[in-house]
Amino acid sequence: MKRLKVTLIFAVLILASSCRNSEKRQISSGVIEYNITYLNQDLDRKTRDLLPRKMKLVFNERQAANSIDGFLGFYKLHAFTDFHSRKCSTLLKVFDKQYLFKGKRDEQMCCFDNMADMEIRETNEKKIIAGLNCKKAIIYLPSSQETFVIYYTEEIKLRHPNSTNPYRKVKGVLMEFELNLLYLRMRFVAEKFNCSNEVVPPNIIPGKVKVVSRDQMTQILNKLME
Repeated sequence: MKRLKVTLIFAVLILASSCRNSEKRQISSGVIEYNITYLNQDLDRKTRDLLPRKMKLVFNERQAANSIDGFLGFYKLHAFTDFHSRKCSTLLKVFDKQYLFKGKRDEQMCCFDNMADMEIRETNEKKIIAGLNCKKAIIYLPSSQETFVIYYTEEIKLRHPNSTNPYRKVKGVLMEFELNLLYLRMRFVAEKFNCSNEVVPPNIIPGKVKVVSRDQMTQILNKLME
């Protein structure tokens, strides 16, 4: 009898573990919150205190929305990606004014450096970030001779998750990575992940907005950061 109980308990534990692993393999919606740090050596403390410290990514299998609030909430930068069309719209809110850049298919969001010469070197190293198993890769940029490390997870199942950002060759969802926003060198590290089957990314495109080109959007953002 005791042996039967032990066997049943063992079987239940195996099934429970299997279910958890199955759920992770089928994650397709949720919210990831990232912490932002700045790698620029020439930023004074006052400027650092004003710069955005958080980014939120809300996604499901059809679409995703990124949001960054900057300079004490005086401006907000949002990016809305449709995975099916592989198009991204970038919205910049400055007080009561709103500017919209509409990207074409596979065109990346404004206003980050596209790192077009990026080379990705995969490794066998892994670590857990925000509860998800992540793979380590080394990024090399020949033009600047820069090298840095990123981590991404394949436990979140999205088609073309990076089609509108500089990491389009990476097949998983980014959990730790770097981006250049104008003169700012930013490192993003996921600190929290909430899985939900009912997540709907917010529609960031309002009714009243001024549509601008990529260059115009960059110029507006550049003036904010002067």
